[in-house]
Amino acid sequence: MAPGETTLSSNPTDAPPADVPEASLTIFDKARNDFYSGDYTAALKATDQALKDSPNDAVMHEFRALTLFALGQYQESAATLYAVLSVGPGWDWTTMIGLYPQVDIYTEQLRKLEQFVTDNPDDNAGLLVLSYQYITAGHDQAAATELERLVALTPTDPVAIQLLLSVEPNAKIPDPPKEVLPPQPTAKIAKDQLDGSWSADRNGRGFEMDLKEDGTFAWTYSQGDQSQEVTGVWDVDDKGILAMEMNDDGVMLAQVLLKDGKLDFYMIGDTEGTPPLEFTKG
Repeated sequence: MAPGETTLSSNPTDAPPADVPEASLTIFDKARNDFYSGDYTAALKATDQALKDSPNDAVMHEFRALTLFALGQYQESAATLYAVLSVGPGWDWTTMIGLYPQVDIYTEQLRKLEQFVTDNPDDNAGLLVLSYQYITAGHDQAAATELERLVALTPTDPVAIQLLLSVEPNAKIPDPPKEVLPPQPTAKIAKDQLDGSWSADRNGRGFEMDLKEDGTFAWTYSQGDQSQEVTGVWDVDDKGILAMEMNDDGVMLAQVLLKDGKLDFYMIGDTEGTPPLEFTKG
C-alpha cells in the first residue's frame, strides 16, 4: 500500500508491550482512538498522560511524534523522533497507516510537511521528520535526497548519518568539520576577575552575563523586544575555560580572555572560526 490509496481500518494497531501499566494502556487506547477520529490535540494530551507512568515506552513516543506531525509541530516531532531513532528503527508503513481511517488524511498532512520543507530548506527538524515519513512509506530514494541535505547541514549528527546509510549504504559521508581553536590566555584568569555584570552586542542582538561571587550566574539574550534568560552556576579553570551549568542541565563552555578591560568570549566547539563576543564590564 502506498500514499494516495484509500483504506479503512476499525482498530489502530501496534499496542505497547504487555508489561506497560494497565492505566497507561487504557489512556493510550484513548489517545489512539482520538487520533483515529482526527482529534490530534486530545490524542497528544492523552499520550503525554500515558507517558507519565511509562516514560521509556518507545511505541508511545513514536506515536507522540506522529501526533505532533499531524498537528504541524515539526520541531517538537523531530525532537521526539530523534530520541526514538537513536535506539532503534521506526515503524513500518502498515503499522503507521493503520492509525488513520483513510490514507488521504495522511497524504494531506505529508503534503503540508513537504511544502514546509520547500519553504524552509535548511530546517533540520523538517528534514528529519520528512525523511522519517518517506522511509516509513518505503520511499527510500526520496528519503535519501532529504537525508543528504540533512547530513550536509549536520555532518556530525549520528542519527542523520545512520538513517542515510540505511537507505543508501554507499552514500558518501562528509568529513566532520574541525574545531577552530581560540587563542589561549597568556596568564591565569582568577575567578574574582570575572565577578560582575558583563554585556556584549552583535548584529542587533544583546548578551548580558552576570557572574556572581557566590558562583551563580544569569545569562540573558535579547533581540528586539524579545528576551530569554537562563540561570545556573559557573566556574573558570586555570586555562580560562568558563563553564556555565544551566539549571535545565545544559552546559555552556567558552574560552575567555581578558584584554584591555574587555572579555573575549569564544564558544567551545566552534567550527566556523566565529569572532568572539566582546564583553565589557558594568
